[in-house]
Amino acid sequence: MNSEPIKKVCFIGAGTMGCFNSLMVSVAGYECVIYDPLKESLASRKENQKVMGEFLSHSNFFNRVDIDASISRIKDESNLINALEGADLISESIPENFDLKIKVLKEVESLIGNNAILTTNTSSLSVTRMSQQLNSSTHFAAMHFHLGSRLIDLVRGVNTSEATIKSLVAFVESINGHPLVLKKESPGYALNAMLGGLFRQSMLMVIEGLYSIEEIDGAWKDMNKSEFGPFGMMDIFGLDVVKGSWDEKEEGSSHIVYKEKILGFLSQYTENESLGKKTGRGFYDYSNLQNEHSKSNYKDIQEDLNIGIIEAALVLLADDILEKDQINKAWIVGMLLEQGPFDILEDITLDRFIKLHREWSSRAYISNENLIKVENLFGG
Repeated sequence: MNSEPIKKVCFIGAGTMGCFNSLMVSVAGYECVIYDPLKESLASRKENQKVMGEFLSHSNFFNRVDIDASISRIKDESNLINALEGADLISESIPENFDLKIKVLKEVESLIGNNAILTTNTSSLSVTRMSQQLNSSTHFAAMHFHLGSRLIDLVRGVNTSEATIKSLVAFVESINGHPLVLKKESPGYALNAMLGGLFRQSMLMVIEGLYSIEEIDGAWKDMNKSEFGPFGMMDIFGLDVVKGSWDEKEEGSSHIVYKEKILGFLSQYTENESLGKKTGRGFYDYSNLQNEHSKSNYKDIQEDLNIGIIEAALVLLADDILEKDQINKAWIVGMLLEQGPFDILEDITLDRFIKLHREWSSRAYISNENLIKVENLFGG
């Protein structure tokens, strides 16, 4: 099975991720078709990809690539049977609704050949649960792209074959991507788990009244020579999306201890339709953006921000999701930074990290479950 090389890729959904994923694959020279039942979505696909390509070209993501030619090679299709014809790999990236995804995946499964690989780009739903609903689950896996990054997560379902994973690894490498094969499923994969740790820590610091949004973003940008800080990043993702991820956190999640506080904080913005850059106002008012901020306490802010990232990395290690070097790689590649969380930990020193981590735990902003996992890694 899957011994034949992948030649044609079908993308299900012409939204943001479908556009990005198909552009990345087309640039690598693959035959691509993008399916969407909404013809208006297909009508705006080329323009959306052009804007996306220009932005990524400026950051050297698509350096010296003929973006227009790559966009034109992608075929639009509103008929699913036509879109799937001859496809060796199918990548689904429709809205994050479990029942909707299963309905579409089952329909796709009934129309493809026995050797075709079926993948989901889900960022929050259970790959295990999804695979349990499919007949050809040996051919099914998560292939999760990150917008504007070459990092691509690969996660097995309950019956995913090694041949399928090997084919996907080879495919990701062929599009100049960085495959990250998780040992087992983990909410938020690796990068999103650590990015979630950064966002959570940032919001808690504001809720706690320690620092302002502007100070935190200023400290992050100063530390990483980045264009955006944590709150700026959340504005780009959309505060409704960020809030939705917290709404979905269930009992048993190690983050449940601060769910109510963070939802209350985010609701101040979402209830007023201040959803970020897409509405012109979120944590920032983009009609009157100010970049002035004090630098006097940057070191303290930077240390506190790093707590959330390092904790998330240590939990991934404790849960045996990835090896240490892979966790570092996920952060470096995904965030385009020079240091991973374990590099940062080495700079801070273990004693200093444990002290700061315990201080946050004493505020009831670090769950006991995560505190125990982290401290057990270092012998308690």
